[in-house]
Amino acid sequence: MSILNFNNLLQFQSIWKSIPFYTKEDQELAYRFFKNIVEEELELTREQLEKQQQKYLKVINTFPKLKPLAEEVSHAYSLFVEKRKSAWTYLSLALYSKQYDRIINQDSDRLLQTMKKPDSKNRIILAPFHMGMHTMSMPLITRFFDNTTILVNSDEIDIIYQWMSTYLDETFNTSITMVPVPSHTSPLRFSKAIMRGAVGIIFPEFSYGINQEEEEVRFLGGTFKAPIGVYVLAKRLSAKVYPIGSIWNEDEQNVQFMVGDVLDPNILSQSTFIQKLFTQGEEWIMKHPEQWLWDHLID
Repeated sequence: MSILNFNNLLQFQSIWKSIPFYTKEDQELAYRFFKNIVEEELELTREQLEKQQQKYLKVINTFPKLKPLAEEVSHAYSLFVEKRKSAWTYLSLALYSKQYDRIINQDSDRLLQTMKKPDSKNRIILAPFHMGMHTMSMPLITRFFDNTTILVNSDEIDIIYQWMSTYLDETFNTSITMVPVPSHTSPLRFSKAIMRGAVGIIFPEFSYGINQEEEEVRFLGGTFKAPIGVYVLAKRLSAKVYPIGSIWNEDEQNVQFMVGDVLDPNILSQSTFIQKLFTQGEEWIMKHPEQWLWDHLID
């Protein structure tokens, strides 16, 4: 059984939970332990990693701003993907042990606390780009809100729920609802949750439903047909949108968040809104291109 398969990680939960994680020395020991396991198994997935790197290289080459550094960025991406396997395990153990101060950058923690809490006059949608530990970053964000609803790829929901029930504090686990996409019913379910006071989370690159329209935007020196779902739902709900970025800081062994300027669909046109959203994403991607993990922009 390969530990590199995240689904199998969950089957090792009794081992993970038996390892101390309360002192700095314990944490360093746990991380080295997992890192060594991952490094020993890398040869088992070398062919798969190389295919993934080539796919990402193809994506990078479609964007003029990144193309001159395509080989370098693709190599860095491949290394990050390898490290991410041990980082996922490390962060899971930290979440289980409620060591939040060890897994989130202190400046990021203060930054996230500045976001306004939702109420009847202040509906909120968070738009996190697929960067860094994106799926795992969401539980960290949800600690600052009482109730969150996330649009999630339907293929990933079961495994995410299993991971949450294994590692997340029950308070946060029960405050998170996931809506599958793409689906004809997802926009309605998502909207109802926000109208009842939840904070909505939708990845900007995602389609929120079936046959969603797209808006062509300038992106990384080229153009990209961006789904308009974030704008449509925010406009319908009179909700303000926070662009979110996150990266895994290898040196400090924690997650760093970035929050962009708030976008108001009642003030901005659809074209301007979508362009501003992806321009913000572009800024973060240019700083950390190897941690941009959305490799599904082309066939």
